[in-house]
Amino acid sequence: MHSPEAGHTRVALLTGGARGIGAAIARRLADDGYAVAVNYARSATEAGALVDDIRRGGGTARCWQADVTDPAAVSGLVDAVSSAWAPPSVLVNNAGLNLTASGRRLATEDWDQVIAVNLSGAFYCTHAVLPAMYAAGHGRVVFVGSPAAGRSVLPGTGAYAAAKAGIGALVAVLAKETARRGITVNSVVPGFVDTDMTRGEGERAIAALRAEWPEIPSAAVADAVSYLVSDRAAHVSGEQLGVWLGGPSGLAP
Repeated sequence: MHSPEAGHTRVALLTGGARGIGAAIARRLADDGYAVAVNYARSATEAGALVDDIRRGGGTARCWQADVTDPAAVSGLVDAVSSAWAPPSVLVNNAGLNLTASGRRLATEDWDQVIAVNLSGAFYCTHAVLPAMYAAGHGRVVFVGSPAAGRSVLPGTGAYAAAKAGIGALVAVLAKETARRGITVNSVVPGFVDTDMTRGEGERAIAALRAEWPEIPSAAVADAVSYLVSDRAAHVSGEQLGVWLGGPSGLAP
């Protein structure tokens, strides 16, 4: 049974949660009994439909629009969620963006935007929730990483790869800083998941991914997040949990 919305104390804030992997994580956390704050930037229709679906299933969810690249907007988002329920005890940094071009052709504004969404935005959200987690002596922070950070580097993904590599370093540092505070900081690193972002790379890129990587359902990534925020993972921190069935095979199907 889920707790009633009023006075809910198990609160999970999920960025970029309206579609794809984010939507799967939102559903799983709601099933786990969390009140799920679904953050979105532009996908208002999809976020609303997801929240309605979770509620029909007996879960607790609301959606909030906020641009994670704006620290003031992030602070307002955390304040709004805290006022509606309670300060988030779980944060899942899932918001992501990939704009591809070779290093000599990538526009500097595209570089800035990719770094802002994937790396700076994740830091701003973490920075905003940590004070309440420190005060409570408990918290779970999960970043959604990528094999592009080093496991599977592809031409044209320099900004995205740099941002996700930065996430790996940030996880390692934050885990050490919070080790004695009852807070864990980890990342999940999905392999090939068929999402709007991967499909945006085009048919040739998708074909190449399918030839190299086993396809992973988004629910499998949600399962990994569910584990990392649970009491079972209370002593797991600073880890990058790969959800990719071993990664690229190097063999055609």
